[in-house]
Amino acid sequence: MEHRHGGDIYAEDLTAEPLDFSASINPLGMPESVRQAALQALSGCVHYPDPQCRRLRQTIAAREGVAPGQVFCGNGAADVLYRLLLALQPKQILLPAPTFSEYEQAAALAGSTIVRFPLREEDGFAISEAFWDAVTPETDLVIVCNPNNPTGQATPKWLVKKGMERCRAVGARLLVDECFHDFLDEPERIAMTDCVPENRHLILLRSFTKMYAMPGIRLGYCLSADTELLEQLYDMGAPWSVSVLAQACGVAAAQDTAFPVQTRKYIAKQRQQLRDGLQELGFTVLPGQANYLLCHMDGVPELVQQLRERGILIRCCDTFAGLDGSWFRIAVRTEAEQFVLLQTLRQLKGFI
Repeated sequence: MEHRHGGDIYAEDLTAEPLDFSASINPLGMPESVRQAALQALSGCVHYPDPQCRRLRQTIAAREGVAPGQVFCGNGAADVLYRLLLALQPKQILLPAPTFSEYEQAAALAGSTIVRFPLREEDGFAISEAFWDAVTPETDLVIVCNPNNPTGQATPKWLVKKGMERCRAVGARLLVDECFHDFLDEPERIAMTDCVPENRHLILLRSFTKMYAMPGIRLGYCLSADTELLEQLYDMGAPWSVSVLAQACGVAAAQDTAFPVQTRKYIAKQRQQLRDGLQELGFTVLPGQANYLLCHMDGVPELVQQLRERGILIRCCDTFAGLDGSWFRIAVRTEAEQFVLLQTLRQLKGFI
């Protein structure tokens, strides 16, 4: 079975835990508030979890300024994505390329046809107004990742709102994946939360995984004013999909608003240091705004293997439609980890 994502630290050829730059997780780790919530929730694991995630949805709703009925929680954002597509059953989905490959996997399961809109390398793979011109009456669903994965490019809110109106005009749904938006320097400038109550065709996909460093716990959610759709999602997968631990950690994370502020300051500094270091070594680096960078060079598969042999993982982007084996994505990590990476790259490129 081919692994299409980063973060696979369990492979047989890895004899020790690697330095993982392939998964874009908060380098500051899990906040203490979430860790303590997990520990305290262990005693509650003798019971089934709340199948409707009542307290968690209430806490998220209070944080986001929406009604609890406009929140659905799942076993990671991927679980929510798959449920959404199974519920919507869109015949035709419009996607930019490149973007997160899991959209196509979920579309295949739902029997949907994908229409790809190629983004231009000379524009830094940014989404432009031309993308929304590709929304036609045949389009049932548009999925936009903001900031986009793997490019790290953020689409301005005014442009997403223009697309939202275009979708409304033709009767299409718009799913905006904002799982990385809270790593941006000013996430409020692109977040579409305030548009949710008045736009039933808009769905926002969010995750606690990345910011709160809890990918092993699995917790994602979506926001929508279409409460009938959200009710359908409970029937699109197994019950009790959000564990007691995940619900407790989610409540703690939703209440811990100081941690993302601390993270954003740290990420901004380390992102610039990583970009500068990679450019000094001759890599082409896109000016990403999230907690990862998209880079270009010839011979990426060989570089991936050389780093892997030295216990360092990066993500080759040949599984992203619109990219090939000359692109790789690299996560922003701690200053110490990035020093090790850059020193290793200097050795491999013959600088030391």
